[in-house]
Amino acid sequence: MKIIIIATEASGDYLGLHLIKELKRKNKNISIEGVGGQLMESTGFESWIKISEFSTIGVFEVLIRIFKFIKLLNFVEKKIRSRDPNIIITIDSPSFNYRLIKKIQDLRKKKIKFIHYVAPTVWAWKEYRAKIFAKFYDQLFTLFKFEPKYFLKFGLSSKFVGHQIFYDKKKLIKKKNIILFLPGSRKVEIEKNLKLLRNLIKDTSSKYKDYKFFVLTFEPYKNLISKILNECDIKIVTDYKKKRNLIKQSFLAVAASGSVTLELCKYNTPMIVVYDTHHITKFIIKLFVKVKFATIINIFFKKEIVPEYIFEKFTYSNVIKSFDDLIKNKKQRNKQINFMKKFSTSMLHKSQNPSKIICDKILN
Repeated sequence: MKIIIIATEASGDYLGLHLIKELKRKNKNISIEGVGGQLMESTGFESWIKISEFSTIGVFEVLIRIFKFIKLLNFVEKKIRSRDPNIIITIDSPSFNYRLIKKIQDLRKKKIKFIHYVAPTVWAWKEYRAKIFAKFYDQLFTLFKFEPKYFLKFGLSSKFVGHQIFYDKKKLIKKKNIILFLPGSRKVEIEKNLKLLRNLIKDTSSKYKDYKFFVLTFEPYKNLISKILNECDIKIVTDYKKKRNLIKQSFLAVAASGSVTLELCKYNTPMIVVYDTHHITKFIIKLFVKVKFATIINIFFKKEIVPEYIFEKFTYSNVIKSFDDLIKNKKQRNKQINFMKKFSTSMLHKSQNPSKIICDKILN
C-alpha cells in the first residue's frame, strides 16, 4: 500500500510524525512519502521538499509570493501523479491543500482516497470552506469536538479524534525560573513578533536576573533571530527535545498565537499570547473573522483565560503589565493553570490515541 502525506507546517509535522509511527506499527510494508519536516523525516519518511519553503502566512504575504505558491503546488501535484498512491492524507494548511486536492480530483477514478486531518477553522472565518472540503475529500478528522457538525451537513464523513499533544504521556515537573519566547513557526510572523518583543526581552531579562531566558525556534530561522535579538541576553534553542523539556519546565511563556499554545496548556505553563502581521492581512482578518478571541483555550471557554494581545493591542505596555503580573501574582497563575487542566481533559476522544483512531478508520 502507498500513502502520501502532505504536511507543510511545523504543527502538521508533529501530527504527521505520530500518524506515520502508527501506520508503520500496523503495517510495516506500507510505503509513505510526500511533504513533511524533520520530525516526519526522523521515521525514514522521504520529503520531496523542505517545509521551510512553505513559510508564507497571511493573505497579503501569499499574494506577493503567488508565483512561488503556484510553483510549489504544481511540483507536489506532479510528484503525486508519478506515485500512483492508494491514499492521500493532507494535514492542516487548508489554503494549499484544498487547491492541491482540487487539481487531482481526476484520480478519484483510480479509487484513491482523499483524507484531511485538522479541520479548517470554518467556525472562525471562511465558512464556505466546509462545502468545498465536502466536495473534494472523502474523510475529515477534527481536533475539536464541536467541529464535525460544520462538515457533516454537507455530507463529508467527519470524526472528532482529539489532539495528539494531549495523548502523549506527560510528566508534570516542578517549574523552574525559565522564561520562554515562542515567536512563531514562519519567517514572516517571527520577524513581526520579535521586532515588537525585542525591547521587552531586553528589559525583562535585565529586571528578572534570577530567570533564564530562551527563544524556541527552528534551525532555518536561528540566524534571523540572532540578528534581531543581537543585544538581548537570551539563548536560542532549536533542538526538538530541548525545546520540549523547556516547555515543561518554564515558569512563563510569551507565545505567538498558534498550535504551540496547546502544548503550553498541556504542561500547565502560564502564558501570554501575542501576534502581529501585515496591515492588509490585518484588515481582512478583522473584516471576516467571527470569533472574539485568537487563542483556542479562550475560544473554548468563551472568555479571556490567557491574556492575548493581537494587532494594535500588541504593545510593550500591554505585554509588560501581564508579564509582571504572571511572574508575581500567584492567584493569576493558578487561575490559568486550573482552566488549562479542565481544557486538557476535553481534548481527546474517550482518552484514545488520535493517530490510532485515524489509522483504524483509513486502513479498514
